Amino acid sequence: MPTGAKVVHVQSHVLRVVDEAWPFSIEASAQIANHWQRRVEQNPSFFNGRIHLLRQWELLNGHFSGELLKTDFASFLYWREHEYPDRSVRDCFGSALLRSSDGQIILGRQSPGHINSGLTYFPGGFIDHRDVAADGTVDVAGSVAREIAEELGFPDGTFAAVAGAYLTFDGQLLSIAIDHVSAQDAVSLTQSASRFIASEPDSELEAVVAVATPADYAHLAMPDFTKALLDTILA
Repeated sequence: MPTGAKVVHVQSHVLRVVDEAWPFSIEASAQIANHWQRRVEQNPSFFNGRIHLLRQWELLNGHFSGELLKTDFASFLYWREHEYPDRSVRDCFGSALLRSSDGQIILGRQSPGHINSGLTYFPGGFIDHRDVAADGTVDVAGSVAREIAEELGFPDGTFAAVAGAYLTFDGQLLSIAIDHVSAQDAVSLTQSASRFIASEPDSELEAVVAVATPADYAHLAMPDFTKALLDTILA
């Protein structure tokens, strides 16, 4: 397992968005604006949408709870690309742990032009406004289900979600992976997802990968949190 990465299985999780500004984004607003201007010139496809960062959390008796702050992608990108100068928050996001009927895990490799370009990882993404209910409660499972459809094109019913979640703490990152199982084998799933990716004019993924043992992904470039969870469930 990568140094510092820790995987914990929980029975339940609750996240809630609070209506408070991120102090760091205000204090560093000038630097953030200058950095954003440069990055958009380098990559015009970047969009400064709303995202959320975890500001505090509690793990007790198999239950995880936490509070999220609202911010924007420009502030997040500055924070990420300057080695996380504010350590009071974490990048908290949902991930899809997709299992085929023959025991393989389905992963995606991100296309050029995105912030994780070239890396192989669990499908998933930021928690955005669509995942937040009127009372501030976050639907992480719903967010992950949407990403499964948007990134891989799997229709409803291809996977069934399993209760609980795998939390992977990796520095300032926290992945909340929702376990999913399919009645289809890995070949069927990868072929279906590959056809979908090829049909998309601006797909976030460029390839789909199925792995069953550590040897299957030893040569792949991937985030530490992805490797940590794979090591935990496949070792």
